[in-house]
Amino acid sequence: MKKFLLLCFSFVFVASVWAQERVVSGKVTSAEDGSALPGVNVVLKGTTNGTVTDASGNFTLSVPASGGTLTFSFIGFASKDEVIGERSVVNVNLGLDVTQLGEVVVTGQGFSKEKRALSYAVAGVNSDAIQARPVNDVGRILMGKIPGVTINPTGGTSGTGSQINIRGYSTITGNTQPLWVVDGVPFSSATNDASGFTTGGTASATSRFLDLDPNAIESVNVLKGLQATVLYGDQGRNGVIVVTTKSGSKKKRAAEVTFQQTYAFNEIASLPDFQKNYGNGFQQLTNTAQFFSNWGANYREIDSVGHPYQFLTDPTRRDPFARDFMFKRIPYEYSLNVKDFFRTGKVSNTSLSVSGGSEKMGITATIGYTDEEGYAPGNDLKKINATIGFNSSVTDKLSINSSLMFSNTDFSTPPLNGATGGGAAFGGVPSLYANFLYSPPNYDINNTTLFPYETPVDKKMVWYRSGSDIPNARWIAEYARETDVTDRIFNSTSLNYDFNDNTSLTYRAGFDYYTQRQNRSFNKGLSPTYAVIDQGVLQTQTITNTIWNHDLILSLNRSLSSDINLSARVGGNARNDYFQRDGLYSEGQIVFGLLRHSNFTISSSRSNAFGGRVFQYNEESQRYGLYSDLQFDYKNFLYLNLAGRNDWVSFLESGNNSLFYPSVGSSFVITDAFTSLKSKALNYFKLRLNYGTSAGYPSPYNTRNVINSNARGFVNAGGAVIGEHTLTNQLGNPNLRGEIIQEIEAGFEAKFLNERISLDFTVYDRGTKDLITNASIDPSTGFTNTLLNLGKLSNKGIEIGLNATPVRLSNGLEWNVIWNFTSVRPKVITLGEGIDQIVLAGFVDLGNFAVPGRPMNIIKGTVVARDPNGNPIVGADGFHELDPIIGELGDPNPQYLTTLINSLSFKGITFSIQFDYRKGGKMYASTPSALLARGVLAPESVLNRDLAFIAPGVKRVDTNGDGVNDGFVTNDIMATAADYGFNLQFFGRNDNAMFDATNIRIREISLGYSLPRQLLSKTPFKAASITLNGNNLWYFAFGAPKYVKWDPEVASLGVNAGLGFDYLTGPSMRRYGAVVRLTF
Repeated sequence: MKKFLLLCFSFVFVASVWAQERVVSGKVTSAEDGSALPGVNVVLKGTTNGTVTDASGNFTLSVPASGGTLTFSFIGFASKDEVIGERSVVNVNLGLDVTQLGEVVVTGQGFSKEKRALSYAVAGVNSDAIQARPVNDVGRILMGKIPGVTINPTGGTSGTGSQINIRGYSTITGNTQPLWVVDGVPFSSATNDASGFTTGGTASATSRFLDLDPNAIESVNVLKGLQATVLYGDQGRNGVIVVTTKSGSKKKRAAEVTFQQTYAFNEIASLPDFQKNYGNGFQQLTNTAQFFSNWGANYREIDSVGHPYQFLTDPTRRDPFARDFMFKRIPYEYSLNVKDFFRTGKVSNTSLSVSGGSEKMGITATIGYTDEEGYAPGNDLKKINATIGFNSSVTDKLSINSSLMFSNTDFSTPPLNGATGGGAAFGGVPSLYANFLYSPPNYDINNTTLFPYETPVDKKMVWYRSGSDIPNARWIAEYARETDVTDRIFNSTSLNYDFNDNTSLTYRAGFDYYTQRQNRSFNKGLSPTYAVIDQGVLQTQTITNTIWNHDLILSLNRSLSSDINLSARVGGNARNDYFQRDGLYSEGQIVFGLLRHSNFTISSSRSNAFGGRVFQYNEESQRYGLYSDLQFDYKNFLYLNLAGRNDWVSFLESGNNSLFYPSVGSSFVITDAFTSLKSKALNYFKLRLNYGTSAGYPSPYNTRNVINSNARGFVNAGGAVIGEHTLTNQLGNPNLRGEIIQEIEAGFEAKFLNERISLDFTVYDRGTKDLITNASIDPSTGFTNTLLNLGKLSNKGIEIGLNATPVRLSNGLEWNVIWNFTSVRPKVITLGEGIDQIVLAGFVDLGNFAVPGRPMNIIKGTVVARDPNGNPIVGADGFHELDPIIGELGDPNPQYLTTLINSLSFKGITFSIQFDYRKGGKMYASTPSALLARGVLAPESVLNRDLAFIAPGVKRVDTNGDGVNDGFVTNDIMATAADYGFNLQFFGRNDNAMFDATNIRIREISLGYSLPRQLLSKTPFKAASITLNGNNLWYFAFGAPKYVKWDPEVASLGVNAGLGFDYLTGPSMRRYGAVVRLTF
C-alpha cells in the first residue's frame, strides 16, 4: 500500500548539491509496529540538504565525506538525530510522540488545547475503545465509559434510540439531549418519533447519531460543564459530544488499507422463569371466555379442554375453522416456550478504510455496510456509510481540511407501544409485547398448525380470546410494521490561513442534511376492539432537516512578557435550521396486503389512529453569535481563561432575543509551580475552578398565536377535499425570555507513582432560573395554557475518574484499571406562584412530575387510601381502596452510577471486562407487575393458590349503629389467591408496580489477539487481529421480584425528560460476536 501513496502523491525534493563525496542510504520504520514510513523528512543537520523517504520508507542522500548528523522528522512521531560516522547505510526507527498526543484534547469549536491548561473537566475515548466492537451505535458504545454521562436505551430492539443525559436537567419543557459536533460542525441527533409516547412512537424511534459509522471515528470527547461549552451558546447547555472522524482529523497518515469484518448474534438477554403448573383461567377454573390471566386449574386436574377457536364470537373468524376445531379437544398442559417466539438475530458489519499521506497532504476514506437482525421477528437494521476526507497544505500559509459523509439507514420493527398489561397498549394501538409475555402457557403460539394466527382466506387475526380482543403477537409481527429510512449527507470544510507563526484565520462551513421517511401500517383484520385499526391503516411521513453552519475565527498567540503568554480566539457563528414534515394518513384498507394510500377509502393529513398529529409542519430558525476565548498562561503552570458568547436568535421577540453568556476559569499546576513537591510518589497535581453560563430557549412560534392551516384536512371516498383551519390552545407570550443557566465547577487532577495512577475529581453546582413553564390559564380566554418564565432548578453532582496500572512487567504483561463514578441530584426549587406541579412525561395520573422541593422527574400515580393512622384501607370486596388524589411513588434518579473496567495485555493478547453498577432510583415497571398479576411466574414467587388471603390494613365499620362507616378495624375479609394476586399485585394501584432499579451488569467483555509482526513479515499484512466480544451478557436487578429477571435499564418514555418507566416495550438484548481486522 505504500506504493499506493507513491502513485497518489509526488515526492517533494529539497536538494542542494555540494561536496558530493559519498552517498548514504537507509530505511525509516515505525518503532511501534516496524512498518515502513513514507514521507519522512531526512535533512543533513545545519544545512538545507535533504530528501524524503519513498513509499517503502527508503531514502538516499549525498553527504560530505566527513559525514555529519541526519535529522529525521515526521508529524505524529518524535524527531530523531542520527550521527552518520563512517556508515553508508543508516536505518532508523521513529517512535510516536506520546507526550504530545497525550496532553492535547479537542475542545470547543473543534480546537485542540493542552489538557493542563483546561479549567474544566473533559473526558473521552479514542478509536481503540470504539472500533473492534460488535455495536454499531456510537451512543451505546459510550455507556459507562465517561463520568457524568448517563445513557439509557429505549428498549432492546435493534436500532432504537438512546437517552443521553449529561449533568442532570437544565429545563422542564425543552430539549435535554446533548449537542453532537462532528469535525467542528453541529450534527443533528434528533429522535423524530413517528407519533408520540401514547401511541408508541418514542419506544421505537431511532436517534440520528445512529447514522455515524464507529469505524470512521478517530476520537470522541465529551464537554460537560458550561465553561467548556460556552462557545456553543445555548446549543451546548446539555453538554457537547465532540466527534473527530478519521476523515476530519488533521493527522498525517502512512499509506495503509484496513479491512474489518464483524459477525455477531443478537439474543434476548433474559426471560422470566415461567410456572408450569397452572393454565389459562381464573379462580383455578378454566372457562370458555378464555381469561387472559393464568389463574386456572392445575394441569393435574384436567386432561383436555375445548379448542379456544370454537368459542370465537365473530363468525368470520370462527367459521373458517369449524371443520378443524369446532369439536376438537386439546391437551390441557404446559406447552408454550416463550423463547421460541424470538430468534437469534445475525449481525454483519463490513468496513474498508484507505488512508495515505505525506508531509503536505493526507487523505482517508472509509466505507461500511451493516446488516443486523434484532431478536424480535420483523426487527431489522441496515446501514450504508461512506466517508472521505482530506487535509492539505496548499501553500506554506494556506491549508484546507474537509470531510464528507453519506449514510443510508434502513430500520424496521413491529410496533413497540407502551402498555401496562391491562389489555390494549397506550393510545389504543397494539404492541408486540403488550400481552405476549403473559400468554397462556397451555396455548403454544409457536404451534401455528394447532393455533393458526390468521384465517385462511381474509387473513383476520385469531387467538385464544373469544372476543378477539387480545392480538396474536405472530399476526402483529407479520402484518404490522414501522419503518424508518434515512438518507443523510454531512460536510465539514475549513480553510486556515497563517498570517505568521502567531496569527491565523479560519473559516469553517458545515452542512447537515437528511431526509427521513417513516411508515406505520396495520393491515386490516386485527381485532374489532381496535375499531379504526381493525379496518387497516397506513401512515407515511417524510421529514427533511437541514443545518447550515458557518464560523469565522481569528486566532492569536502572543508573548506579553517573558513569563506571560496569551492565546486568543475571536469568532462569529451563523446557524440556520430548517425542518419540514409532510405526511398522509389513510384508513379503510380495501385489498389486504396492499399498503398504498390509493388502496384505502379515507385519507387525511391528520393522523387519526396515531395520536391526531397534523403532518404538515415547517419550522425555521436562525442563530447568530459572537464569541471569544482568551487564555493567559503564566510560566506554564498558572492559566486564566476568559470566554463568552453573545447570541441573537430568531424565535424570541426583539428585546428578548439577545443574550450574553460569560465564563471564567483557572487551572493551577501546583507541581510545576513548586517543583519540590514532585516525587516518585506525586508526579502531577492540578487544581481547577470555573464559572460558566448558558441559556435555554423555547422552540420557535411560542411568542405569538399560531393558526394551523391544513388545506388537505380530509379526503373522502368520493375524492372531495375538506380543509381545516385551527387555532392552537396555547396563548403566545411575546414577553417570553430565555432560561438562564449558571454553574460553578471545581476539581483536581493528580498523577502518582510514575504516572501509574491518575485521578480526576470534579464537583459542580448548576442552577437554572427563569424556567420556561407551561402554565394553565382560564379557558374563558379562548386558550388553555401559555408559556411563562417561572421557577428554578438545581443540579449538584460529583464525578470521579480513576486510571491505574497495578502491573507493568518487562515481559510485556500489563494490567490496567479504569473506575468511573457519577452522582447527580436534580431538584426543582420552585415553579412559580400558584403552580404546585407540572407533568413532564406520561399521563396526568401516572408519570414524571416537576414538584417544588422534590427531585426532578419524581414519579406520581395512584396510591392506596389510608386511615388517619396511615393504615391501608380495604374495601368491602377485600381489595385496597384508592386514594382519590394521586401520590408520590418514588424518585427515579439513581443515587450514583459506577463503572469498573479491567484490561490485561500480554504479547499480543488482550482481555477487557467492564462492569456497570447503578445504585438506587425507583421505577414504575409494567413488566414485573403484569407478570405477577397474570399468574405466569414460577409459583414459588407468587402465592400458594390453595389458600385464601387477607389484605393487610383496616376495613371501615359503623361504630355507633347509625349506618355510617365512621371507624376502622383490622381487616378480616378473605380473598382468593387469584383475586389477591390479580387485583392487589397489579390492577389495585400504581404504587404496587414500583421497584428498586439497583442493578449490576457485565456491560462489555472482549478477548483479542494480534499476530506478531514477525509472522506477518512475509505476508502482505502489516497487522492482523481477531477479537471476541460480548455486550450485556449478564445482569442482576436487586429490586426485581424473584423469577422475573427484569432489566431496569430501559427508557420507555423516549429520549427526552421521561425517566423511570418500563411500559412493556420489550426485554433487553445481549450481543456476542467476533471482529477480524487486517491492515495492509
